[in-house]
Amino acid sequence: MARIVAEIMNREVLTVGPEATTREVLDLLRSFRLSALPVVDEARRPLGVLSLRDLLETESVAHRQMSKPAMCVSISATVEDAARQLARTDRHHLIVVDGAGCTVGVVSTLDLLRSLLGIPIRHPVAFPHWDESTQVAWTDDLQLDPQGCASVPDCPGFLLIVSGAPGERDAIVWSETCLSVRARALELVSFPSAQEPMLARHLARSSSRFRAAAVLDESARQRISALLRDRLAHVPPPGGV
Repeated sequence: MARIVAEIMNREVLTVGPEATTREVLDLLRSFRLSALPVVDEARRPLGVLSLRDLLETESVAHRQMSKPAMCVSISATVEDAARQLARTDRHHLIVVDGAGCTVGVVSTLDLLRSLLGIPIRHPVAFPHWDESTQVAWTDDLQLDPQGCASVPDCPGFLLIVSGAPGERDAIVWSETCLSVRARALELVSFPSAQEPMLARHLARSSSRFRAAAVLDESARQRISALLRDRLAHVPPPGGV
């Protein structure tokens, strides 16, 4: 049987900043089929939790609607201590924090029940394309058409254009941040030739696809933008190493 929270927690954590709108959060919860998510500051310290119940009443921003204070547990806490903490409250999730107080995971009542019964812990793959370097989950590669655009969140984030014909290695050829990933993708579908020349050339290729990620926190978007620009600047030319 697992002894500490680190052994049973779900390390795939989707978070939002305190200024995220309830509409943005609802879209994320629907997209990733979640019932709640943590609200964190720029250092990933938990401020509260937003559940579907918190979001049903009015349209506002995260820090006004979230349940607070955030119910947290140390990554080194025992399973029994975490179970007692949840048993004393009406909550179903605890935010797991490290020694610096930063969010590193989530543990649920079901995780604790399985652990206490000696049943193996299993977490559905919420983010099948999690990227450690950017710390976000990317969608599958999608076709640039209305159906593909409808599959991405209607919130701030990133859009990547991916190119690669059969037999060729896929390559990211364009990246950008946008205030609405879905709206921007639909714009590229509707007006491909109206984009700046380099992007228009990529969109004209039949092998072009796109992938997207929801990133609500502005500071995180700035960090990821710099990382992606650096990657694109160091992409080798065709035939290069």
